[in-house]
Amino acid sequence: MGTTNRPGSRAPKRRLLGLLLGAALAVAGVIAPAQPAAADSFDGLELELSNGPWPTSHVQGIAVDAEKGFIYYSFTTLLVKTDLQGNVVGTVGGFTGHLGDLDINPADGRVYGSLEYKAAEAFYIAIFDVDKIDEIGMDAQNSHVVSTVHLQEVVDDYAADMDGDGDFDGNIANTPDHRYGSSGIDGTAFGPKFGRADGKQYLTVAYGIYKNVDRVDNDHQVLLQYDTSKWAALERPLTEADPHRVGPKKVDGKYFVFTGNTTYGVQNLEYDAYLQRWWMGVYKGTKPQYPNYLMFAVDAKDKPKMQTLTGLGGEKGLLLPLADDGLQDPATGIRGWNQDASVGIQSLDNGLYYIAKQTKSAGGQGSVITLKSWTGDANAPFATVTADFEYPWQRDAVYTAGDRVPFDGSTWEASWWTRGQQPGDPNGPWQEIVTAPDGAAVWTPSRIFTAGDVVVHGSQRYSAQWWTRNQEPGGQNGPWTLIG
Repeated sequence: MGTTNRPGSRAPKRRLLGLLLGAALAVAGVIAPAQPAAADSFDGLELELSNGPWPTSHVQGIAVDAEKGFIYYSFTTLLVKTDLQGNVVGTVGGFTGHLGDLDINPADGRVYGSLEYKAAEAFYIAIFDVDKIDEIGMDAQNSHVVSTVHLQEVVDDYAADMDGDGDFDGNIANTPDHRYGSSGIDGTAFGPKFGRADGKQYLTVAYGIYKNVDRVDNDHQVLLQYDTSKWAALERPLTEADPHRVGPKKVDGKYFVFTGNTTYGVQNLEYDAYLQRWWMGVYKGTKPQYPNYLMFAVDAKDKPKMQTLTGLGGEKGLLLPLADDGLQDPATGIRGWNQDASVGIQSLDNGLYYIAKQTKSAGGQGSVITLKSWTGDANAPFATVTADFEYPWQRDAVYTAGDRVPFDGSTWEASWWTRGQQPGDPNGPWQEIVTAPDGAAVWTPSRIFTAGDVVVHGSQRYSAQWWTRNQEPGGQNGPWTLIG
């Protein structure tokens, strides 16, 4: 029988992290100081990392490149690059706009982030050639590590004169202007086309949404998808004094998610390929008719449907349903979690995440990221990981024969491929594994035994005469022989 406690086929990635980190540091010419062993880490990942303080605004997002061994932080006007143990490798500053959420493009290894210049009505994806970031104090406009692509679709919605008075009101929340209540862009992530869990990866960009409680057309999250495979021809250097307008002529998909009110929309967007799910971290909304959750999710395979959008005067759009778990508001049916993921959430595979929180001191703004595990619990969706952590059973995970998980105080082993089948059924895919102090197997209803297996049951020992499951020792004419 197997002994692994890692679900699915993606688990070996964790065992490579130490080797990958060493190789990445050697290539970069950076020597990391010696770090304490296992007490402060799990499976090659630090349990908690602090970054900063920096003389900037607060942390806006994080991106982790486990293969190359680096973490990237956005601090609004500054990008910080560290290794996986928190040692600073380099920074890129000089932004006068708003640098938001980050993600890594799996196709080219570069970091993509939202970048706003609201006064100039210029909204970009900033693209960082992160392999060239190797010193502190690099400048975004003069160091040749940053290029930008303009998003005209965002401008059109942000600068929309919705009241038709011929005067766009600018960066003001309490105005009828801004289509959908758009305040610009924030959340950024790569993932599959909505409705799929595989295939080409698209850059997905989430609108910021003003919370304006006096309007009814700002209760959807707006998500744009772009195929970036041909963006090289559109990239231009960042020139803040003379913003360029070069970018894709159209979006490759525009989608809506009805969440109710939020404050500034999706601040952090993340796709988890393991759970096949999109996460949306927001600042809490204030409209009293909504639950105003802090985090929402969309399952990757749920297909968008063209429907009439709430509060938009009959306008139709591609609507994505919220994931069918978490808390549920009985009045509206809206589902979500009271989990803060607004300043950084990064999937690390196998249900592990880094979740960021902001810190502040006399020296400026900082961040602490903590290693968490997805639990599936509506009230406590993430648990803090410790050095002796074991991967728990997860409803959305795939398990194969031999995988072991802790569940409800016991250890369970998969007998065959399974997904979504909770341990506990004595005839199901899971066997409860219990061992006596002397190492002998303890009989449990769900465990499979074959001829010759010896078990402890009560104060007696029995030997199996043939294959058996869910047949309690002690009965007459059964598969068990009492041996002492």
